Order: sequence, then structure tokens, then C-alpha cells
Amino acid sequence: MDSYELVRRAVLVDGKSSRQVNREFGLDRRTIRKMLENPRPPGYTLSSPRAKPRLGTFVPQIEAMLRENDAAPPKQRQNGRRIFERLRDEHGYTGCESQVRGLVAKLKAARPREPFIPLTDLPGEAQADFYEAWVQIAGQRLKAHFFLMVLPYSDVYFQVAYPAENTESFFDGHARAFDFFGGVPRRCVYDNAGYAVKPGSGPLTGRDRELTQGMLEMRSVCLLETEFARPAKGNEKGSVERKVQTLRSSLLSPVPKAESWDELNERLAAKATERKDKADQFAQDAARFLPLAEYRPCRLASAKADKLSLVRFDGASYSVPTKFAGRELLVRASPFEVRLLSGRETVASHPRNYARGGLEMALEHYLDALELKPRAVRNATPVIQAGLPEEFESYRRRGETDGAAGDRRFVAVLRMSAEFGVPRVAGALARANALGLKEPADIRLMIIRESEAPAAGLCTPWTMPEGRGSVAPSVVRPPLKDYGLLAGRSS
Repeated sequence: MDSYELVRRAVLVDGKSSRQVNREFGLDRRTIRKMLENPRPPGYTLSSPRAKPRLGTFVPQIEAMLRENDAAPPKQRQNGRRIFERLRDEHGYTGCESQVRGLVAKLKAARPREPFIPLTDLPGEAQADFYEAWVQIAGQRLKAHFFLMVLPYSDVYFQVAYPAENTESFFDGHARAFDFFGGVPRRCVYDNAGYAVKPGSGPLTGRDRELTQGMLEMRSVCLLETEFARPAKGNEKGSVERKVQTLRSSLLSPVPKAESWDELNERLAAKATERKDKADQFAQDAARFLPLAEYRPCRLASAKADKLSLVRFDGASYSVPTKFAGRELLVRASPFEVRLLSGRETVASHPRNYARGGLEMALEHYLDALELKPRAVRNATPVIQAGLPEEFESYRRRGETDGAAGDRRFVAVLRMSAEFGVPRVAGALARANALGLKEPADIRLMIIRESEAPAAGLCTPWTMPEGRGSVAPSVVRPPLKDYGLLAGRSS
């Protein structure tokens, strides 16, 4: 570079000729001319591309493989090495891998790229999505599914964790988010999940979608305008995608621990509230919201109770009172609860069980049947699953020698647990076991006496009369003969 500058200075500043510079620096005249034409060294350039005698005949095959990538999922597209392996194995290419990879990179760079346009977030609009993370609930490590709704303008968000990502959790998440924001966003952008867009309704191109019944219902009730991103185009809902990364690293690392899903969601809501309270632009978002609607989504299904008084729903079974065995019932499912109805009457309510083959039973549903068949009480699944305290089992074992009478007494005690509650009956059984009492009537009497309040005193409250200071009143005791006079008058 120093000689480059000296030659240019000698000719352009000092006025020397090329012949003089040639003699002085010993450079060829063509080199001097090139230095004068280019302020900087132009570097080595090929006058024509290098010939590729082996690879040149395979260019059409490489271009065809790159076109295959356009329709392939992003994580399953062929890279330069894979294209080299296919050329070698399928087309008999004998050249080196680096030549193929270099040509693939050159062809990719020459292809037109998707243009992007800078966008401005508008108040009152939202983006929503699900994401997954591990949590620990009651000591058990589980994969949680988080529904997340973000307001891009103010960066306020709301999220709630569910045991499963399904129709119920999707729409329940909306209802909770609207309550949290205090209104309904005017427009929300989603991906193309099956609970929002009908599966198999056609190619997901453009803006038109055939929506599910649940999505149409939410739009009708809340008047929310919905829009769907193109498949594999996360940039069209970039705010919620970025927020997922932020929340996963800030709130879910390390793995959060909670005793219940409610406790975990309360903590998540508290963090979201802190963010909402600090967001200055949230007021502008809220000013554009639609008013809240009476929207309490659930999933409805019809099911028949079998002879065991169990209703099967989503792979799990839920008990109903035995009088409903064999009858058609309505299942009303939310993410954390399953209610079973006969007409408008709720006949049973259970926590939602997502385990395949899961079983949720209530002991009180089988008490009528146990009174008819008391012998089954020892092996009855509802009794075993109830997890009764040890006092119940001790009482049952004491009655084994009495045969059927002992079983009937135990069923009567189970009936009392439904009436008075398990803790109170367990306390009475502990005293009955210690005293050797067996009759349910005696145990019921113990429970009733324990709950009775002590009798109120007959004394009237008394206070010092006003104006007497601290001097207590004096009481004059009359002579006993006066009592005799009184007795004579009363006779």
C-alpha cells in the first residue's frame, strides 16, 4: 500500500511521467496505469468464472433440490452437506463436498429474499399463543401449557398455566385475559391451531380461514376481530413470540414449584399485574378496548353413565350418584373442573383428570348402593380411594367379627362422614374405639354433643350506677321473721 501511494503521488502531485516512475520504482507501465485508475488496490478478480468440469453438469439437480426446500418444513430443509450426499448417492457425483457447498451458498444468495416492512403497533390490539415449560405441582414434575396474550403497544401481558393445551384452555385463557385487562381487545392475531381453525378446511393461504364453532361463538359474544398468521411465519406475531422467550427465562427458570395450579397461576397473575401497573401506555390500550361481555366458555358433551355409575370423558372416568346409572347426562368441562348435569341439575362435580384411564370418584355417590350391599364395603373402590383416616379402618376391623351387622354399622358411619364431615367423624371414632363403642347411634350422639354450645348463664350483667363514684351499693339483709310474714301472705 505504501508503494501504491508513492506512485500515485509521484504522477498526480509531482507531475512525473510514467516513464520516470517506471525507472524510479521498477514497475511495469501497465501496473502504473492500474494504480492511477484505482485509488485503492482492486484485488484479484477473475476475468471469467473458473470452470467446474465435474460439478457443472449437476447444477440442474442442485437447483431442483433447492426448490424442494421451499415446500419443506423449516427444520427439515436440505443443507449443502445433504445435497452433496444426494448427488453422490443418487446421481453419481465424484467431486468434493466443498465445491457443492460453495455452489449451494452462491445459489441461495442469488435467490430473491422475502421483503419486510417496518410496522407500528396500534393501541387496543393483541397477539396470543401457547407455549410449554416444565413446572412442579405438589412435588410432581409436569409439562405445563401456558396461554399468553400480549398487548404489543404497551407490552402488557397476561398468562395462565394449564395441564393441557386444548379447546377448553384456549377459550378459558381468553376469558381470564379479558377480565385481567378490563376489556376486550379489538383485534387479536393467532397461529392456525386446530381449536381455532377447522382442521382439513383447506390450504392455509391468505387471510381467509374456516373457523371452529368455539371461535365463532367467542367472536359473536366478545365482538373480537380475529386474524391468523401464515404458517411458519412467527414474525407476523413477533411480540408474543419475543415475550415467550422473556417470560420463560425470567419467571420459569429455575423450574417453578407450587402446591396447586391455582397457586402457580396466582403468582403468575401477580407478576403480570406488576407489569400492568408500571406500563404508562396501558391507559391508551384500555381506551380502545371493547366492553367486557358475559363470556364463560366451556366444552359440552353428552355421555351415558355405565352400570358402575361412571361417566367417561376424554379418557378419564367420573362418578355420579348410583341412581343415575344408565342415564344420559351432559358433561360441562372446563380446564380444571368437570360438572355432570341431568337437565339443569348438577349431579356431580369433579376436578379435571387428564391421565389416560384416570378415575375420579366421590364416596357419597355410592352410599345408597352400599346400604343395599354392605358386604362390598371392604373392597369398594370408592371407599379405598376416599383416603379415610386410620380411625375408620380401625372401627371397621373391630366389627369384622359381627359379620353383616358390622358391615352395616360401618356403612352408617360412612353416611355420617358425608353428613358431618370426615374430620369430625374421625375424632368421634377415635374416642369410640378407645371406649369400645360400636353402635352408630352412640357415635352420632358424641358428634352432636361435641357441636352443642354450652348453656348460657342466668346472671344478668350488672354495671356500677352513674354518679356513685367507686362506692359499691350496700345490701340490707332483712331479719328471718320477715320471711315468715311473706310466707303467710302467700298462703
